[in-house]
Amino acid sequence: MRLKVTPDDFRVRELLEFRPDPGGEHFVHLLQKEKLSTQEALSRICHVAEVDRSQIAYAGLKDRQGITEQYISISGRPFEWREPGLRLTPIGRAANPINSRMSRGNAFTIVIRDLKPFEAAQLRRSLPSLQKTGFPNYFDDQRFGCLRHGQGFAMLQVLRGDYEAALHQLVAAPSPRAITGDVKLKTALHKLWGDWEACLRTARGPVYQPMFEHLRDHPGDFRAALEFLPLRQRVIQAFAYQSFLWNRAVSLLLRGGVNSSQRLRITTLAGDLIGWKYLDPEREQKLMAMETPLFGPDGTGGSEPFQKAMHTELENAGLLPSNFADNQVPGMIWREEPRQVFIKPKDMSDVKLLPDEIYEGRVKATISFSLPRGAYATMLLKRLFAPPYYTEEGDRRGQGTSRSYEDRTGGNRSGTSARYEGRSEDRYGARRDIRGPSSPRPDVRSVTPWESGGEEDTDA
Repeated sequence: MRLKVTPDDFRVRELLEFRPDPGGEHFVHLLQKEKLSTQEALSRICHVAEVDRSQIAYAGLKDRQGITEQYISISGRPFEWREPGLRLTPIGRAANPINSRMSRGNAFTIVIRDLKPFEAAQLRRSLPSLQKTGFPNYFDDQRFGCLRHGQGFAMLQVLRGDYEAALHQLVAAPSPRAITGDVKLKTALHKLWGDWEACLRTARGPVYQPMFEHLRDHPGDFRAALEFLPLRQRVIQAFAYQSFLWNRAVSLLLRGGVNSSQRLRITTLAGDLIGWKYLDPEREQKLMAMETPLFGPDGTGGSEPFQKAMHTELENAGLLPSNFADNQVPGMIWREEPRQVFIKPKDMSDVKLLPDEIYEGRVKATISFSLPRGAYATMLLKRLFAPPYYTEEGDRRGQGTSRSYEDRTGGNRSGTSARYEGRSEDRYGARRDIRGPSSPRPDVRSVTPWESGGEEDTDA
C-alpha cells in the first residue's frame, strides 16, 4: 500500500463555519496549496502581499504532501494571488479572525496505490464495519516524528528530571533518516558534548549560540538551557509524549471493552494498538459517552475506567504526581484537553477500484470521507487494513504490544517487569529509550471495568 505517490492522491478540504460580516475588518480567503506546508504558504503570502504575519489567522495546519484547501483571514485588506502551487482568493469578510473553533473538520479524497488484489478486496470488505461502528481516534505517526528520527521522547526525560538527556536528544542525536547538514552538526555536537566552548565554536545561530554560552557559564544548568530552544519545538515534544500516553491508555481501555474476536491490530511508530471490527450498540454508546481527555496533572482525569487505564500507563512509565510538579520547563507543561475515543466518518463514498497506472499489475483505490478536527485520515486507512489483533502466543502471554514493537524500541522481549532498559548502554541513547519502561501488559480487566457494566462504567 502506498499513499501520496502524486500530489493529487491526497486531497484535503477544510470544513469551516464563520459568520459573514460585510463590514468586518477581517477578510476571509480560500488558500489552495500544493507541495507547501501551511507555514511555508503563509510566509510566501506575507512576502508578496507585504503584510505582517500577525495580520493572518487560520484554523489549522495542513500537510505539505497533497493538494489542500483551507481558510485564512487577513486583517485590514483582501489580497488575491496565483502562482504555481499557491492560490489565494478572497471570499468574504468577518468581524473576528479565523480560529480553530470555526473548524468542523476536513473532507478527504485519497488514492491508495500499489494494492494487491486481495488487499483491494479486504478494503472493500472492511468498509461496512467502519461505516457502522467507526474507529478509535488515535494519534497517528505524524505526531511522533521524534520516533521516526530516532530522538525518543525528550518530554519523558524532562519528567524524569534528566534535563541533560532531554537536551542531548533534541540537539545532539542525529536522525538516521535525515540526509541534511543537520546530521553532521548533531554528530559533531554528540562527540563534543560537555565541552561547551567547543560546542559554541561548532554551532552558530540564534538558538545554539546563547544556549551553549549559557552552558559554558553555568555548567550543569540544563533546565535553563532547554528554554533557549524555540517554544514551538518544546511544545511539539510535550504533545508527542502526552499523545503517546493517551494512545496507550485508550488501547488498554479497549482491551477490557472489546471482545477478543472483534479486536484489530493497528500498527504505529509508537507501537501496536487495539481497534475493533464491530461494537455492540451498548458498548458503542458507553464509549461515545465516556470522557477520555489527554492527561494533565491538574485535570479531572475523565471517566473512571479511563482514569484507571491512564494511571496504569503512568505507573508503567515510572511517573509520579511529583514528577509533574518538580520537573517543569516552560512550553513543556501539560494541560488536560478533551479528546473523544470514538470517531465515525461522514460522507463516506464507496471504494472505487481501478488498475494502477503507476504500479503495473496492481490496483488503486479511491475513497472520500470527512472527519472532525483532530482526527487522522491515515488512522482511518490503517483501520481499514487492520488484521485481527491477537495471535495464539500473544494471547497466552496477555501482552498488548507486538514483538516487532518491542524489537524496534529495545524493549523487554521476555515480558518481565523490568522498569528501564537501554539506559546503561548509551547515556543519551534515544534509539534505546523511546518508550521508557517495558510496560508489560497487566490483566486489563482488573483496571478497566468497562466490560462488566454498572455505574463505574459511566461518566465520572
